[in-house]
Amino acid sequence: MKRNFSKLFILGLVFSLFYACEKEFSEIGSGIVGTPNIEIKLQTYPVKTYNKRITPFQSNTLSKNLLGYHVDPIFGRSTAHILAQVTPKSYIVNFGDEPVLDSVVLTIPYTSRRIDDTTYTIDSLYGDDAVRLSVYKNDFFIRDFDPASDLDQNQSYYSDGSLSPSEQLNPAALEAQLLYESNYFLPSNEEIKLTALNSEGESETTATLAPSLRVKLEHSSLPENFWEDLIFAKEEGDELSSANNFYDYFRGLYFKVEPLNADKGHLIQLDFSSSGADVKLHYTYQSTSPTTDETTERQGTYEMSFSGARINLFENDFNTDIEQEIANANTQDGDELLYLKGGQGSMAVIELFSEDQAGNNFDDFITDFRDTVEDETVIKRLINEAYIEFYVDESSTASQTEFPNRVFVYDLNNNIPLIDYFLDSSVNPATSDSKFSHLVPLGTETDDDGNEYKKYKVRLTGHLDNIVAKDSTNVKIGLLISSNVGAADMKKLQQYDEDVEAIPMGTILSPRSVILQGSNSNDELKKVKLRVYYTEPNN
Repeated sequence: MKRNFSKLFILGLVFSLFYACEKEFSEIGSGIVGTPNIEIKLQTYPVKTYNKRITPFQSNTLSKNLLGYHVDPIFGRSTAHILAQVTPKSYIVNFGDEPVLDSVVLTIPYTSRRIDDTTYTIDSLYGDDAVRLSVYKNDFFIRDFDPASDLDQNQSYYSDGSLSPSEQLNPAALEAQLLYESNYFLPSNEEIKLTALNSEGESETTATLAPSLRVKLEHSSLPENFWEDLIFAKEEGDELSSANNFYDYFRGLYFKVEPLNADKGHLIQLDFSSSGADVKLHYTYQSTSPTTDETTERQGTYEMSFSGARINLFENDFNTDIEQEIANANTQDGDELLYLKGGQGSMAVIELFSEDQAGNNFDDFITDFRDTVEDETVIKRLINEAYIEFYVDESSTASQTEFPNRVFVYDLNNNIPLIDYFLDSSVNPATSDSKFSHLVPLGTETDDDGNEYKKYKVRLTGHLDNIVAKDSTNVKIGLLISSNVGAADMKKLQQYDEDVEAIPMGTILSPRSVILQGSNSNDELKKVKLRVYYTEPNN
């Protein structure tokens, strides 16, 4: 691989090193905006946009995970399953004398926010209909290293269940033993109250939890003493003595979802990395006092977290007509419509200054904005603002009620956001959202006749400044939807091509979709164009 996919923090620091230069150049242009007798002019330049399928991506290093069944009004159906290792929180094991299992409880918090003392709202819940949920003991060994690599590289697992183009997860091994099953699983936004009997034998609340998937792993089909034989019987064995031994012995849990209705369901984001995500074996044991030989009954807990590997697995059943449109993308002239879908969906490629019918191209832009005099770059025009607007195709989305609020763009050559991303410090503390200046949220435009049009706006001022003033490369740009534009960590594709090698986390975690007007749109007003507002300094 010729690029680094993940070190965005370091890259942000690198960008900050030349921020002063960028700021100086930008402030020259912006300072002229309100100056009398200085005319701000507009120039448009050609852009080519075309569709690109998002192929299977690395899904074993995600910060959050999706679980459920989602029906998209445009694309069709998607199902998300999860395979997760569990890790003992302690390897010093002593279950006491005569341990008797009381319960085995699985808890995984939803991604939620507290509204007041007792009320929560669940973030990233798509749909409100129940699905069938099954939790299995997994017997497929999730290995750490790739045996096909020469340098002991970590093993990658991909969203379609593959480890490589020639190796797949074994479905039969994933469903080794059914631990839990619900024929009507629907998340609740209510807090969970933990209760216990007080000294008077009355139930009282001892603690509360944020909304979570919280169930008992005690299916009726389990053999007698299943958990006792699995865990308690290994107290003195090597199986519970280290993480590697445990991963080989108890290979984790598989969360499988199936629809109850082919046209309904829900998809929810789970926070396995939360400190509250765990599997707990609650048990009772006998404890004998060394001084009085008195035996008393005590309560014990064996805890396992989800700090090991987690793999999100996706199954898609998409609209064949849309699949065909994406497969037949017009990379030569650009597409009329752009089909954007999160997850293992689709995206678009943007080529700035692609030559139009009049012959305008990148060289024209450079000639318009700079000269070279005696090997020195002379700026002829100062860029005040540069942006692209993407209009939602109203005819294709007439039945759609929910649209992605944000789109995301990034440098496809280097798999990093554009400089405008790092220069944009706008943040919404209520939602942890950000980058409102660079990546303007979905808005509405009203024409003179009162017609309303939905559109996204992407500012590229800093990117073009760098091209003009610093001779930066005119790279291809990726366009995708995003559930969180701050989640810009890149995840590599298994089989990448010359255009796309990786996609950002925020796209992976969003199931929504939208159809946009492309650069080859039949509507001239909504056709994708690059608009550049500039001023010409007095020489």
